[in-house]
Amino acid sequence: MPATRLIARPARAGAITIVRLAYGDRLLESLQEICRREKIRNGVILTGFGSLSHHSVTGVVGPAFPPKRFYNRKTPRGVEIIAMSGVIADYHVHCHIVLCDKTRAFGGHLEPGCRVLSLAEIALQRVDGVKLARRLDPTTGQKLLQSVRAYARRDDGGPDQEGSLHTVEKRLARRR
Repeated sequence: MPATRLIARPARAGAITIVRLAYGDRLLESLQEICRREKIRNGVILTGFGSLSHHSVTGVVGPAFPPKRFYNRKTPRGVEIIAMSGVIADYHVHCHIVLCDKTRAFGGHLEPGCRVLSLAEIALQRVDGVKLARRLDPTTGQKLLQSVRAYARRDDGGPDQEGSLHTVEKRLARRR
């Protein structure tokens, strides 16, 4: 059975943090570190653009529910970042990205390992008044956004960053 809708309130717009990443920075990993350092526990990625020398994006293939097949585009070549958006929940950065080269646009779920080419400029906004987290949905195998009363304790003290569609695909394969 599909997960139900979520409406989290009363959320309030918090401070906006503007970030410029430099050559060689890892995009997702840098956003994770900046959110911790700037105390953006819950928030949104308002916008982002720039360029990458290496990229890795994943997404769903086909209309089946729950999704069982995913694509992975992973290439060491220059591309432009056309758009970025996402949600930050308990420091977990879930970002989708649109990229293009000289012939086409493509995108998907931002995966670790993407490296900034000339720059990446990103606007992050903290969200106050709600507690957000990602919890494993047994139907889809994905960690879905939830409004929680309290944050889960973690043994390592760090944020739960597992959210890759690579992990979801492996989790679903074990069920078969």
